[in-house]
Amino acid sequence: MAQAEGDPLAPRQERAGAAGSRRGVRFDQVNLWFGGGRRRQAVHALCDVSFTVADREFCAIVGPSGCGKSTLLNLASGLRPATAGTVHVDNKPVRGLVPDIGYVTQDSNLLPWLTVQDNIRLPLQIRGVPASEQEALVERWISTVGLDGFRHSYPRQLSGGMQKRCSIARTLVYDPPILLMDEPFGALDAMTKAQMQDVLLQLWEERPKTVLFVTHDLSEALTLADKVVVITSRPGRVRDVVTVDVPRPRDVFHASELPEFARQHRALWDMFAAELSQGGRR
Repeated sequence: MAQAEGDPLAPRQERAGAAGSRRGVRFDQVNLWFGGGRRRQAVHALCDVSFTVADREFCAIVGPSGCGKSTLLNLASGLRPATAGTVHVDNKPVRGLVPDIGYVTQDSNLLPWLTVQDNIRLPLQIRGVPASEQEALVERWISTVGLDGFRHSYPRQLSGGMQKRCSIARTLVYDPPILLMDEPFGALDAMTKAQMQDVLLQLWEERPKTVLFVTHDLSEALTLADKVVVITSRPGRVRDVVTVDVPRPRDVFHASELPEFARQHRALWDMFAAELSQGGRR
């Protein structure tokens, strides 16, 4: 993706490691209990979770269903407080909703009364971006996610995959420094999923962000991430943090052919399969 002069998506700073950069996320001995009461037993969802996502690092989170992957994103965003332990964002403990975090949820959550262009424009209006800049950004992102010709369409007129692409554009259009993504491509067909992975990687290379990316797809994790955090069955613990050896830049469509990819996929699958066989018997 070429960068034109004055391009609103062009990088503003160097990759991770630049002096003064600190837009990371850190979980320190985080525990979370759900529910509990007179007739219900509390559920231990997360247990002593500790790991760090460095500034502008791409981190995938994998684990069995119900292990607390999505909950980790809610903790990082401030949507839910931890029962014990601390979550740090930007070197500060999370004490409520964290500003300037982009969150792509499993559902598209588009406003049904707004068109594609108006859904994408909404966060820019909320942030007071000048109207002239809004139009340029909306136009660029409609094209980037392949919704040319649908700018005046309403969500009900879009396929599920198109709704997801609109949702991703609406989140990325305001350039949040930290991006939380909860299985964002799960509803897409295989080809569209690969295309969106390619778009995401190009955008991340051009304008790096701290990314926490929840997925069930081990191939997706290895294709996109710098490292993969493997979470155990409930209560979710960190089983391992795996540095991805697949070299960058990556070709989304052919990364799986590399020997490094095959080796790490096998190792991750062995861990993942072991957790599935546990079935929560902890």
